[in-house]
Amino acid sequence: MFGLPYNTAIVLLGTALVGATCGIIGTFAVLRKRALTGDALAHASLPGVCVGYYLAGGQNLALQFAGAFLTGLLAVWIIRVLPRISKTRTETAVAGVLSVFFGAGIVLSRLIQNSGKFGGRAGFDAFLFGSPGSLLERDVYLIGGACLLTVVIIALTFRLSVGVTFDAEFLSVQGLPTTRVDWLQLLLLTTTIVVGLPAIGVVMIVALIITPAVTARLWSDRFYQILLISAGIGAGASAVGALLSSLDTRIPAGASTVLVCTSCYLISLGIRQFARTFHDLERISN
Repeated sequence: MFGLPYNTAIVLLGTALVGATCGIIGTFAVLRKRALTGDALAHASLPGVCVGYYLAGGQNLALQFAGAFLTGLLAVWIIRVLPRISKTRTETAVAGVLSVFFGAGIVLSRLIQNSGKFGGRAGFDAFLFGSPGSLLERDVYLIGGACLLTVVIIALTFRLSVGVTFDAEFLSVQGLPTTRVDWLQLLLLTTTIVVGLPAIGVVMIVALIITPAVTARLWSDRFYQILLISAGIGAGASAVGALLSSLDTRIPAGASTVLVCTSCYLISLGIRQFARTFHDLERISN
């Protein structure tokens, strides 16, 4: 592909697919004001990554994904239940889950690294900051398959998902299963974050969830267009970040992806402000 080595092309395709999925799921998350929930889910996945690593006796992406998914679901459940059984506000629950789970993940990763059974840093830096270049071909296929499954589910439930995003109360009155769709969106958000961890990292993945959607919102008011633009920005930024990291190993892929996304947002914001100023001046002159 474009004259790139086969392994590099595979990694670029995998990371681009992760970015596109983050852009799609992130659009729903941003419109439903779940940006902080996504951040909490990302940090809550670290203990599961450590448990999966320990059970496998080393790097095993499938088991680490499963562990991260389970701890992510536990975090979602706590965030939703805690405000109902106590006087804790939702944002307080999110902040508490984020810090406690991430702290537990750091402790577990240090215990594993200092145990002497696995040696080295046990590859946890890749999950913290993203390292798509360290992925094997089978890992990229696993990530790509999970991303495709997520997109297919969104496509099959698209009308209900859009309805719940904009007017869940009305659909609930009509007798539609809004609670199930709500949980489905949280499951897809968790899945997207988990599969993006090796490429983008725990610390950076939330930026890839939020920034493409916010940038796309500057270009259009139509939901379909926002969804497509967000997916394109996410895919492009992820591919560019992975490419920069492959060209210079000193550049972390997750951080460079976030910087590319932020640059897209700043450029879009600048163009929007310039167009608005030009329109105002033209209206005054007329």
